[in-house]
Amino acid sequence: MQIKKANIRIASFTLAVILGLVALGFVPSFEIFGMEFERVDILSQLRAEEIAEDASHNYTADFDLLEQELAEAEAQICEVDTLPEPIPVRYEWIVESRGSNSRAALRSEDFIPTSANIVDFEDFDTLATTRFDAFISKLANGEDVRIAFMGDSFVEGDIVTCDLREELQSRFGGRGAGFIPADIPFATVRKSIKRTSANWKTYSVMKPKEAPEALRERLFVSGYLAEGRAGATTRWQATTSHASLDSCTQARILLISRDTSRVEVVLGDTLRNEFMIAGDERVREIYVEGPVDDIRLRVVEGSVMCYGATMEGDGGVTIDNFSVRSNNGHAIFGTSATVNRQVDELLGYDLVVLQYGLNIMQKGQRVYAKYRDQVRDMIAYAERCFPNAAIMVVGVSDRWVKNAETNVYEPIGSVDALTSYQRAAADSCKVVFWNTSRVMKGLGGMPTFVSNGWAAKDYTHINYAGGKRIANALTEAICQRVYTLLLEQEEAARIEAERQAELERQQALEAEMRLNNMVNAVTPIIDSVGWPTQKSRDYSEE
Repeated sequence: MQIKKANIRIASFTLAVILGLVALGFVPSFEIFGMEFERVDILSQLRAEEIAEDASHNYTADFDLLEQELAEAEAQICEVDTLPEPIPVRYEWIVESRGSNSRAALRSEDFIPTSANIVDFEDFDTLATTRFDAFISKLANGEDVRIAFMGDSFVEGDIVTCDLREELQSRFGGRGAGFIPADIPFATVRKSIKRTSANWKTYSVMKPKEAPEALRERLFVSGYLAEGRAGATTRWQATTSHASLDSCTQARILLISRDTSRVEVVLGDTLRNEFMIAGDERVREIYVEGPVDDIRLRVVEGSVMCYGATMEGDGGVTIDNFSVRSNNGHAIFGTSATVNRQVDELLGYDLVVLQYGLNIMQKGQRVYAKYRDQVRDMIAYAERCFPNAAIMVVGVSDRWVKNAETNVYEPIGSVDALTSYQRAAADSCKVVFWNTSRVMKGLGGMPTFVSNGWAAKDYTHINYAGGKRIANALTEAICQRVYTLLLEQEEAARIEAERQAELERQQALEAEMRLNNMVNAVTPIIDSVGWPTQKSRDYSEE
């Protein structure tokens, strides 16, 4: 009897603990004395599976609708431009000017490849100078570049992109974590930024039916949209997890205010400014220049739809992570072409990366023709939304699965097949392809990633340590292209300098010859006249 009562007490206690932890899952993130407490979610693993099942809304590419949207957007821009007082697109707050953006000229000797096993890009464009060439040229010439890195859970939490950002910023300049959403509908961890938000209604492109119909048409490729009324707040704070994240000098808050609203922007708890945002359907930005390592947005009056904010530095490289878990890339068709184009006009993307496929792979499957066609549509859609950017398809990562009979992990057997179809899509669309699985296999494949602590024990998802290896390989490939271009430029400059020196030598010789010819022509005349010598002049004086 005592044993039975003891078991009942243990069971009751266990149930109480579980119920308590589940209840904590309904408590939002909060902050006390400067310490941030994330929402507790003991069902996160189960919830991830739930999202994977019912969130995969069956989006398909509708290019007729896309062209209609873009045409209407162009017409609206023309109409606004003819108004006596056009609606402002940009609201500025210059707290402290960031000054000049000059950087030292780059030299090829600083980019000499250190690895003999660099996985290079395949650029299938047939133009003499491709868009990817233009992207590399901007890097090599010290110009500012912006990268939109779209992906699934492989890069969620800024995995891969945080280290890629740091590597490129250390070589080409720039600071900050780039784009950070205003709010998202689930808890996540991101080392590169600290975000605290409250009182928003958040919506995901993966669950469009949960959003009001009017908002479904305003989704951006970031995948998430936050709607807030008076009292909605988000605070973005830079971290020091990577060398180039702090000391940011500019921020951009991207939002839509359909009706007139008033918002407050706060820097570091001390500097405050309010903005009256005129009502309009267009995406607007609040641009802040100054020390923006700690910036906060608060809705004072009205209602706004906020996508998020960017934290940046002195030009250089900016990388925006647009990861959407459980997305195989099709969700781009659920975003607004108009919103994407308007954000591109504000930020200006030079490279758009499409990293997907992890959720598509099936054990032993060899044919992915349908997905290849979907990737083609994704590329075409991205090209219309971001017309000045190069497009890069990043191949699927290595993956192993557990054998149900032996309970041992083994290759999924479809990585190479899916990679080949992704590559074929890039080829047919004349864009760039980069082979991620080749990089991972060169480092030992998924078993090595797991044994080294670079990937989770599900043999599917890499972690920050594994992301750093992928980022290093991608950086090496970019720097190799920069190195090659700088060598060509330096060789061209050397040849031009030699040509100029030879031209100057020839000009000097010609000038000397002309002088000699003049002397030779004048000498006989002088001799015939009998120009008096010094001695003859002396006699005449006597």
